[in-house]
Amino acid sequence: MQTAFSLRRASAALALMLAAFTIPAAAAPSAALLQRCAACHGATGNTAAAALYPNLAGQSAAYIELQLNNFRSGERPHAQMRAVAGQLTGPEMRELATFYAAQPVKPQPSHDAGLEQQGRRIFEHGSTGGAPACAGCHGPQGHGQAPFPRIASQPAGYTLEQLKVYRDAPKFNNPLATAMKEVAVKLGDADMRAVAAYLATVR
Repeated sequence: MQTAFSLRRASAALALMLAAFTIPAAAAPSAALLQRCAACHGATGNTAAAALYPNLAGQSAAYIELQLNNFRSGERPHAQMRAVAGQLTGPEMRELATFYAAQPVKPQPSHDAGLEQQGRRIFEHGSTGGAPACAGCHGPQGHGQAPFPRIASQPAGYTLEQLKVYRDAPKFNNPLATAMKEVAVKLGDADMRAVAAYLATVR
């Protein structure tokens, strides 16, 4: 119950924040601007370095812009991304966010059907350790719903690493990250691997 309450509270707080980042129509980013992101996230937002970087394709434009602002301010700690975001203007962030949100996603091929089926059960129904269903916040297909991001089609290695960060970090200032920590601490390593494997295959 405490986790569910925290998630609802975080959702309300983040919804207000996302309202400030409503994405208007924007021009396509220049080739030079896209090149800043392509080395890590791929030319169309589908990364070629699946163990290290997330896919941006199909992600909510508002969420992408919010994260760029969080990287720039230091709210979301990441030295490399802070340096990149610090060089972007507000209009450039909106151009990039709009562009990547419109790109088609490329899910990963299935590698272990049994593990992925286990991950699907956790995603849809929650874990035996008491973690709530991922679908409750991220949508029935993992496509995201404000203020929660799209997690479908993300590389399994990246998702697994992020779940461990949420579990192991002492605390977060961001209410949504704090709510995710309350979920992650109820997932065992096997649960995390299963969920990450499943989500990677979801379009």
